[in-house]
Amino acid sequence: MNYLLHYLCNNVMKGGRKDMFIVDDQVRPGILVLINDADWELEGEEKYQLQPKDNILFVSTLHGG
Repeated sequence: MNYLLHYLCNNVMKGGRKDMFIVDDQVRPGILVLINDADWELEGEEKYQLQPKDNILFVSTLHGG
């Protein structure tokens, strides 16, 4: 997962979007990360080794008022 996070930030996200996703090399609080429909905290977070056909989903729980 760590590789995927860095890849997304360095190769996919443009401009200030990275700051909305990563803070201090960690996924920003308020972003739910699911690995195969399970909370990534149950899978080891950044230490999880991606497998072929894994489904990774990032969901923002933050919203404006």
